[in-house]
This record gives sequence, C-alpha cells and structure tokens, in this order.
Amino acid sequence: MNSIRPLFSIILFLLIGTFQVYSQKKTTAFRVNESISIDGKLNETVWKKTSIANNFIMLEPENGVPESTERKSEVRILYDDNAIYVGAILYDNEPSKIEKEITQRDNFGTADHFGIFINGFNDGQQDFRFFVSASGVQMDCLATENGEDFSWDAIWNSEVKITDYGWVIEMEIPYAKTTLFKRKCSNLGC
Repeated sequence: MNSIRPLFSIILFLLIGTFQVYSQKKTTAFRVNESISIDGKLNETVWKKTSIANNFIMLEPENGVPESTERKSEVRILYDDNAIYVGAILYDNEPSKIEKEITQRDNFGTADHFGIFINGFNDGQQDFRFFVSASGVQMDCLATENGEDFSWDAIWNSEVKITDYGWVIEMEIPYAKTTLFKRKCSNLGC
C-alpha cells in the first residue's frame, strides 16, 4: 500500500450545468506514489482513500442555495512529483440530459462543465483555470485582475465518462507545463 500525506490546499470552483453553477471549496491534496491512469474511471485504490470536497453552494442562478442531492458533486485531489490529479464525480439524476456539445478548445459552447482554479503562487493575483466539458473539450486560461486570457494554452490531460449516475472527470495537470512551481516546497505559493 502506498503511503499518502497532505501537501497543500487548493481552491476548487465547480462548474456544472449550462447555467454555470459554481462555489468555492478548500480541500487537502494527498501525495501518491502509484501511477494514475487518466481514463475517467477513478478506479485506482488511492482515489477512494482521498478526502472529498462536497456540499457545494450555488453562486448562479440561485446564490447561496446548496447543491441538490440529485446533482451532488464529489471532488478529490492527488499529487506526485510531476502533476496534480483531479477526480470528480458529478451526479445527475437525468444523465441523458447532460449537455455535451463538441466544440473547439477554449470554446464553452452549450455543454456542462467542470473547472478547477489554482492560485499556484498563493498571492491572490492570478489563477490558472482548467475546465473540461461533458464532451471532453478542454478550456484553460490565466486569470488576473485584468480578466481571463484564453490564449494561454497549457498542456494537460483529461478524460470524461458519462455514466448512468452522471459523469466522471479525471485531470492531470503537470507542474512543468503550467509553470505552477519554480521551486520545490510543501505548500502552494511558498
């Protein structure tokens, strides 16, 4: 069995539905020593041992309303020496109605989305934002107080699976490709 230990906290923003519901959560990421296959299945044992961010609150369209039990979300974060791994299960009691328009990269289109925002320098100045649609289209940007720059394109991996209970997202965000870290430390932003 691989040992796991907490490394850092990340802020999660969950975007689901065509109306972009999102709320902020903090969770602890755990170090992994085993290989993670980015296949949209979350079937590695370590995913089941990781803390879960859940009980999200809407910002839009109904600010302050808790997520419904029919459309609850569970998000998990792992990391190793090379990347951050994000696994999410987005439950939906009507999976046949999940919006999944196929678009070009960085085009949200008419689709359900999941996103994570990482303030890698813990400075409140800029976020690296990574989104994936229910059809598997990637969107990413660098966000500052001046807005979002979607011309910034990182190299990262993601896979999505539509299930009979909703959809599952798995992401691998390499440190080197996103310039998240310039030095080794035990805390984002150190």
